[in-house]
Amino acid sequence: MAATKKLRAAEQHRNKIYQVLECLDEMEHKRLSRFLHSPYFIKTKTLVSLYDALLAHVQNGDTGFDRQTVWREVQPESPFDPIVFRKYCSDLLKWTEVFMAQESQLQNDNRTTAGLLDFLVQRKVKPLYDRSIREARKKIAEKPFKALDDFYTAYVVERHYYAMMDFDMSVNKRANLEEISRYLDVFYWIEKLRLFSAQLSQQRTSLQQYELKGLPEMLAVLAAYPLEDTPELAIYYYSFLTLYEEEDVQHYYRLRQILDLHIAKMPQQEAMEIVDSALHYCTGKINRGKSEFFQQYFDLFNFALENGIFSNTSEFAPWRYNNIVAAALRLDKLDWAETFVENFKHLLPPDTRENTYTFNLARVYRFQKQYPKVIDLLKNVDYEDIGYSLISKMMLLITYYELDEFDALNAFIDSFRIYLKRNEKKIPAPRRISYLNLLKYMRLLLRLIPGDKAALRKLQLAIEKDKSLIVNHEWLLEKLEQMA
Repeated sequence: MAATKKLRAAEQHRNKIYQVLECLDEMEHKRLSRFLHSPYFIKTKTLVSLYDALLAHVQNGDTGFDRQTVWREVQPESPFDPIVFRKYCSDLLKWTEVFMAQESQLQNDNRTTAGLLDFLVQRKVKPLYDRSIREARKKIAEKPFKALDDFYTAYVVERHYYAMMDFDMSVNKRANLEEISRYLDVFYWIEKLRLFSAQLSQQRTSLQQYELKGLPEMLAVLAAYPLEDTPELAIYYYSFLTLYEEEDVQHYYRLRQILDLHIAKMPQQEAMEIVDSALHYCTGKINRGKSEFFQQYFDLFNFALENGIFSNTSEFAPWRYNNIVAAALRLDKLDWAETFVENFKHLLPPDTRENTYTFNLARVYRFQKQYPKVIDLLKNVDYEDIGYSLISKMMLLITYYELDEFDALNAFIDSFRIYLKRNEKKIPAPRRISYLNLLKYMRLLLRLIPGDKAALRKLQLAIEKDKSLIVNHEWLLEKLEQMA
């Protein structure tokens, strides 16, 4: 029986068109079916029959299909011909690609506008020149905030207007050259700023190196450009500068000022990119000891939430969820953090939802000093993610100490040390050392004799000296201060 199943699996055919059909949702399949049934596009019923046969297998969840079975549904009167069958599949794939291109165009007003103008110019449909240009310009002008694609479309509109008016042959008419140039410049600058930002980010987080041309010249032009007239450009300009000249915090504050005025009008995806970049900037400052940026991080994140930048997405990125909880707890906004953890749980990706939720709820309980709840949540959770696992174990250490569970704490210190040794290749050396130092100083903390002020002061000085090498050194110093 097992051999038969393997044979059947091997017979399943999975060509390109089948894999593409698996990627489409139910509504897209309905529209594709109407597209293929339209005599405007498809001149033969064979492709429609092939599509229907393949779709039945896709909807059934089959990993593939038997070619000869499908052939009998498409050409019941003819013997199976593999070459002809491949040709049918290739033709169906080509028409499916045409359908996908049309779907993309119909769902984007800018592409539809550009396509219409292109047809009018190429075919010289002069009766529609004035109206089409007027309506195209009006659509763009009415947008409260122009996306990158809008600037490109505005450039295309003005370029087509130039062609319609035949300015190359007119000597007495003033052409729209300045409008063409302005829209093209803004589109180019924004796109280049995005690329330069990506270059900096990539080079800081990977070994990849890139050589993009023209940055000094572009920055020189933009330094003298009236950015206040084009907030869309100003946002990307200051966002780039927070990466390029990160020590100058004024770039960040200027970016925040512009975002405060315009974020509610921005397309969601672009707003998310900019906010994420600003949040990463705050994180970098926090990691360098600039604790005032916890408030900046929280304010910016909360501002983005209030404007629907994150909450309107189908899924909430776990790193965003983790970081805002951490910032809120650091700022003692415990009720806010607990409400956020509960209210946004359902937006987390299904495969990580429970772990991410449990981890963050335990963090909230720890700051609320509900230590038994922390243990109940974490003692049976084994995170595959090393980062989650390390912080969870650190929370358990602190919780056992706060509950005076010293036998459990000593045993857990030993098991944590073994965990760090076993996973030393997976944990960056500085991070592993910081956790080992935490365990070392926690041992010393446990050995302190009450009333021995000299030993307490000696340990305090040692921790302060090594604090950059100890994870959560603030908690250790807090415990020593309570014992003083």
